[in-house]
Amino acid sequence: MIILILLLAASSEFKVGLIEIHDNEYFSDKEIKQIMLTKTPALFRSGAFKQEIFAGDITAITNLYKYSGFLDVDVTYDIAFDSITGKVAIDISIAENNQTFLRDITFKGNTLFDDAALLDAVTTIPGEPFNQQKMDFDNYVLTSLYDDQGYADATVLTSRQVDDTSARITHDITEGEKQFVHSIEIMGLARTGRSSVLREIILKPGDIFRYALVLQSQRNLYNLGIFKTIRVDARNAPIRNQKIVQFTLTESDAIHADLRLGYGTRDRVRIGAGVTHNNLFGRVWRAQIDGKLSFIEYRVSTRLTFPRFFVLPVRHSVGAFFQVREEIGFTTRTIGAQYKVHFMVLNGDFSTQYEVERTHTSYNDTTPSTDTWLHGVSFNWLKDTRNDPLTTRRGEYVILGVETSGIMLPADVHYVRPTAEFRIFRPFGILITGLSMKTGIAEPVSPSIDIPVHKRFYCGGTTSVRGYGEWTIGPRDEDGNPTGGNILYEGSAEIRIPLYRILGAAVFIDWGNAWQTYDDLNASLRWGSGVGIRIKTPLGSIRLDYGWKIAPREEETAGAWHFAIGEAF
Repeated sequence: MIILILLLAASSEFKVGLIEIHDNEYFSDKEIKQIMLTKTPALFRSGAFKQEIFAGDITAITNLYKYSGFLDVDVTYDIAFDSITGKVAIDISIAENNQTFLRDITFKGNTLFDDAALLDAVTTIPGEPFNQQKMDFDNYVLTSLYDDQGYADATVLTSRQVDDTSARITHDITEGEKQFVHSIEIMGLARTGRSSVLREIILKPGDIFRYALVLQSQRNLYNLGIFKTIRVDARNAPIRNQKIVQFTLTESDAIHADLRLGYGTRDRVRIGAGVTHNNLFGRVWRAQIDGKLSFIEYRVSTRLTFPRFFVLPVRHSVGAFFQVREEIGFTTRTIGAQYKVHFMVLNGDFSTQYEVERTHTSYNDTTPSTDTWLHGVSFNWLKDTRNDPLTTRRGEYVILGVETSGIMLPADVHYVRPTAEFRIFRPFGILITGLSMKTGIAEPVSPSIDIPVHKRFYCGGTTSVRGYGEWTIGPRDEDGNPTGGNILYEGSAEIRIPLYRILGAAVFIDWGNAWQTYDDLNASLRWGSGVGIRIKTPLGSIRLDYGWKIAPREEETAGAWHFAIGEAF
């Protein structure tokens, strides 16, 4: 009979019509339903019944009770399929039985730590409901406590004695002896220098041996990005109480090439290509050459990245680039070089960059061309917790930056240019909601009185306010060309809707403006809203959006089409 029910559920999709829970006293219906993935249909929830998901729900309910001391809980259920309505009724019965509480905790064999110190370390507390999960975790806590002191061979045997309503936990500890590092062995190196590996290994001969430091050393080596596999073995040395630590490494291919394709409303087809050597001269130096070509831009750049600054574990790089880009109303030709240093600050990547660049700007009208030499330092902090940059479902993206030129260094133009951008993504049923906000100020510093056009802010377009064409929001000259503003604020809110397999849709609203001076800030924001189609590809989403202007001006069109590869934010 059960097999027939499962076959029936698998052959056609049923919706969950009703979930009833009986005989539960300790947890309410609401608390139990909150941990279940099987749910009735709602506004943005299909409510489809999946047998494998429901089986996981029964396990989750059972564990919910067991972790609260109901060791003999019995969860049973009945499923009724209605082939006429296409719905399934679920009836769950819970026999809670007795609740078990922790009476006391006993330690045996401990001499390095007294009972009071061990009791402070564990998470279980006498008098609370007995929790098997906490008991197992305490075994790990105690083992780690001894490992921190160098007792790597210490073992903790944890057991429980349970009657109807109370339990006793016993931790039987065999401390062993303090262990030391005898030597470090490195196997499998073909291209990488031994010194480049040793500097990432925290353990040194003569140090106290700790497994936690072994794992940290393994993580450090993986972070280099040059090894496919890293196996670590620790064995007893010929000398008593000492360990030989062996790292067996498998190197990845050192050279990688990539080819990128894209499309945008302005630049149309974009082609990018690059070659990266991840382990130059076997010293874990990363050398990159990259190029980009489109109908409005070509760019070539090179960069050499080092994993350390002398003895400090600070990533730094030196690079140079050449770029020609045709903007609306002007064209820039830039050559420049940078030196960049990275730190980890507040779980984000903080970087400071010294940059010098020479830009030749020519205009599409009678305005004379200009040459500008910029010379300054910039600071950026980036934190990216998105689950996937291409198809994001959840996470945040924050970048704060300050760019300067001149001020303390010789340059043709002196300015300070702080910017901030924030994006947040959250799933809501089958939908993905996204919010993006961006702001910036470009402020000239004496003796300069203006900002170069290619350092100003522009608003409107494919990745901005989508009801408008590229750069059509903000200050313009007498010929209608955008001149850019010194102040920017823009934002977007979007709901992404899956339709069928790789096909999706989006509904969005955008707002923003660029202003020349602070006196112009009383000008209202420009708003646009619209809809779009998405096709998921390995390169990112191919999207076609149409945005309508909200309150368009008399001379403006009703809206604008935008076609691109990649999301707007």
